[in-house]
Amino acid sequence: MTRVRRPKDPTELSAAEWVRQQLIEDIVAGRLRPGEKLCEVKIAARLGCSRTPVREAFRHLGALGLANFEKNRGGNVVRLERAMMQELFEALAEVAAACAGLAAARPEQLRRGLAGRETQPAASPAGTGGEDDLFAGLFRLCNNRLLAETGMAIRCRLLPYWRLLGGMADAWPALGAERQSEMVRAILAGEARAARRSARALVLAACDLARRGLPQSVLP
Repeated sequence: MTRVRRPKDPTELSAAEWVRQQLIEDIVAGRLRPGEKLCEVKIAARLGCSRTPVREAFRHLGALGLANFEKNRGGNVVRLERAMMQELFEALAEVAAACAGLAAARPEQLRRGLAGRETQPAASPAGTGGEDDLFAGLFRLCNNRLLAETGMAIRCRLLPYWRLLGGMADAWPALGAERQSEMVRAILAGEARAARRSARALVLAACDLARRGLPQSVLP
């Protein structure tokens, strides 16, 4: 069992936040497999922490939908299912559309932060966010915390499915570039209706790629 050491700098992350981050990374990277049982004692030993932050991290995983928990029976990593993937993409399409519409209504000086994005390859609809991440930037620009948190949670849940695509995902940056360009141009121009339409089309195009790239033998 490989033991992971938490950074000692207390200003970086709390114990619970660090454990949560480690477990999310393990799930989306496939180190914790779909259906695998989550053992509080074993995880605490591997991460070198008490069981309290692990318990708190479990609650967060359950809220994100990355794990299922039953009272007095522990938890398991969620199993990947085609129907759930479809629902996640559909939900993200609607959240992204709402965020794009709100972003287009923000003051012009704020919208300029997306300048240059219209010529970039399409960003992945699945991810955990970051300063250079287009979806994370869109969620910040919309200035609606509830929508942003929902969108980020859905993107996190989509990561295991997106990773299953393997080399097929390499085709996405070019395939989605035109739709991303349309969305960014509409936001920059302050055209809310066009921004919503193109954001929805962008995510649903990624959904179509995932459906075609993951046969039933790979994802039931």
